[in-house]
Amino acid sequence: MVECALADAKWQWPDPESLGLVVQKVVYARNVESNSLLAKVGHYNPCLHWNNPCCLMHHPRIYNSVMSLKKILVLLIVILAGCSGEDGPRPGEPTTVVLWEFGGVPGLRDWVQVAVEEFNTSRSDIQIELEFRDWATQRESLISTTIVGDGPDVVRVHHKYSVEFGELGGLYPLQGFPDFPQVKERVLDNVWELVEYDGKHYGLPVTMLPLILAINTEIMGNKGLSVPETWEEMLALGPAFAGSGVELFTMPGGVNLDTAYRFLPLLYKAGGRVFNDDWTKAAFNGPAGLAALEFLMTMKNQGYMPPGGAAYAFDENAAHWSTGRAALSIEGPWWQDIVHGNYEFDLNNLSLAQVPRPTEHIGPHESRTLLDVIMVSITGYSKVPDEAWEVIKALYLDHPVWRQPNPIMGGIPTLQAAYAEGVQSDYIDLHQLAEAGANGLGWPGHPAVTQVQRYIADAVNMALTGTMTPKEALDFAAEEVNEVLLDY
Repeated sequence: MVECALADAKWQWPDPESLGLVVQKVVYARNVESNSLLAKVGHYNPCLHWNNPCCLMHHPRIYNSVMSLKKILVLLIVILAGCSGEDGPRPGEPTTVVLWEFGGVPGLRDWVQVAVEEFNTSRSDIQIELEFRDWATQRESLISTTIVGDGPDVVRVHHKYSVEFGELGGLYPLQGFPDFPQVKERVLDNVWELVEYDGKHYGLPVTMLPLILAINTEIMGNKGLSVPETWEEMLALGPAFAGSGVELFTMPGGVNLDTAYRFLPLLYKAGGRVFNDDWTKAAFNGPAGLAALEFLMTMKNQGYMPPGGAAYAFDENAAHWSTGRAALSIEGPWWQDIVHGNYEFDLNNLSLAQVPRPTEHIGPHESRTLLDVIMVSITGYSKVPDEAWEVIKALYLDHPVWRQPNPIMGGIPTLQAAYAEGVQSDYIDLHQLAEAGANGLGWPGHPAVTQVQRYIADAVNMALTGTMTPKEALDFAAEEVNEVLLDY
């Protein structure tokens, strides 16, 4: 048995003079200051700090520290396995399963609170302890809890973490459960690949989030305009908005992941991809990516986008569109609930369509759209994985809410039963969402995908602000991404 010298004060302070990181949880509390760069990695969110957030990853010393993170985590997980106590099920006592829900629209949060209460009332052997967490803190929370080997048993997170934390051992492979094949059959086939790494699945896909075109039909109708299907048709609509105080199109353009999420559907529609075929180099700076960014620049330079859009994140963009100041935006299934619930937008004026594509296909790949998936996973350090699996099945597989697409849940279900004949739904233009989902392609399942997303967002922002030309911005981002890929 490993003995941990927990009482010594020196182990409660990360020190750059030491040989590594201290493993005590107290070290990673947010009020602990240290000169150790690595000690800060777990809680550092580049999107919330520095005047230019992407400078974090451009700084060589910080970049090298982040890239060493997986090696550090693997070592610490081994060490902590010897220091951890026995917190598993105890005979005669109910087992507590800790559930962290990251993000979620208000309707989903209301549902999960009721569902947890119903579960706890109906079960004497398992009790769920529910905690809501901010969506933006997913990665730093997974890093810090994986480092200390303690935290929630179940997490609701973005599917991209199945790769990064599946590789690190921070998530539990579902193939270990005997009934997993039966569970897998109940879910749509095309979403499983998004939660897979090295032949194992690290989460149950719960909701799909295909990116589509959101349309203010009142604005379009008053101007006598049709919904564009191509980039060229979209540009042709621009003059109708001149001098009206209403823009044709709005999207987040700041240095944040929201920006990368609006660029990628255009890249995919043009036949481009993020990486080359063997994932050794960036490909988003190829002809399709350049055409997509030049399309956005044309929209901006012609005055068809908000003047301040290069500083927008999700909330600013939602407010701009919902208050009738723009006709079109690239969004997803969450849009209906957000614009109505947060801004009292009249849903009679909302419709959905596929994201426009270039008239002439550009890239070497087929035209797709971006698809995100929200998954529910068991953490790799959970002492109660069997009970956690029971919780996941009860709340996210067997509950009737997942058998009917419901806009208050923020996404469309992944269960095949939700699309059976005769199923009714309050989703506006559900057929458009379903079509986009069927044609959807996720971000590449690479452990460094979050860093890649930041570089792409930075490139789009640099172009929109005039700091670089579209080609310069994409090439610069591609060089940075290629450096990241060399570590894998």
